[in-house]
Parts: sequence; structure tokens; C-alpha cells
Amino acid sequence: MIQFQAPNLEKVKSALESRGATGVVFQDDSVHAVIGRERSFDVIRSIKDDAELQFKYFTDVTGADYSKYSEPQPESFAVIYSLLSPVLGVRVQLRVYLPEADPSVSSISSLFAGANWGEREVYDMYGFDFRGHPSLTRLLTPDSFEGHALRKDYPLKGRGERSSFPVYEAVPGHNS
Repeated sequence: MIQFQAPNLEKVKSALESRGATGVVFQDDSVHAVIGRERSFDVIRSIKDDAELQFKYFTDVTGADYSKYSEPQPESFAVIYSLLSPVLGVRVQLRVYLPEADPSVSSISSLFAGANWGEREVYDMYGFDFRGHPSLTRLLTPDSFEGHALRKDYPLKGRGERSSFPVYEAVPGHNS
């Protein structure tokens, strides 16, 4: 079991700030920071490969749409990566802001195999382009689906696509 260690939070904060991260704050057992879009891949690779930090566990990637958010944000969208260093007992959450005109960022699937499907999910739900991803295709919705369901501009009741999805009937006498 991983023991989370608060004294290492300062070490991680310093390491992130030395790599250009901004807005570094502590929250419980984790460090939250903002990293620049153009350097995001290099920053993530460096904290993964750093012998003292060892952020080798990819936990999650998700997206955020701030286009109708009440508090101003640097950009309309963000990709949020969560990583874990079992050596330090620290989690890190890295936010990369993306402009509405070009919501794209370098894929980290070459660094973490687990990021492959996570990036596809974010692509499908938010429409963010992960440059260099080996197979950036829809994961949760049909290929014919138009739009991105988690964007704020997507209609709350959908666009009627539910009625056009294939209907699967139960096979009589088959219990599953």
C-alpha cells in the first residue's frame, strides 16, 4: 500500500515550478499545477523519468469545458492529467489549458500505455485533438455521432441520436 507523504509535496512543487508550472497548490495528498500546452509532453516525461520524482503511474486523463464557467479561466478548455509517484507518495494533477480555436495537445500515450484509451475518451466527449496519438478514434459513441456530448454547447436533451442507435432485442430463453 502506498503511504502518502506530505513532506514530499514541497519537493514536487519546487520540481514543477523549475519546469515552468504555474499556479502550484496543495490539496490533501496531491499537488495541482498548470503547465503550458507546448511543453506539456516534455514536463510530463521529465517528472516520469526523474530518478527522485518517479511519477510513473498514470491514473487518469479528463477534459473540462470552461466556456460557460462563471469564473474567468485562461482558455475555454483544459486537459487534466493525474499521475502518481509511489516513491514519494504524492499525486499530481496537471492542467493544460487549450484555446477554443485549437483544442489540441501532444499525446502522452507513448509515455503511458494507459493514456491511450483515456485520450480517446476525451477526444470523443470533448473533441480535443491529441497530436501523435496512434489511433484517435471515437470510443464511446458511434462513428456517425455528431458533436461532443460533454461540451457546454451540446444540447441537454441531445440531438435525437438515441432514436437512431441500433436496437438490440433479447434472445428468448437466453439468460445473460
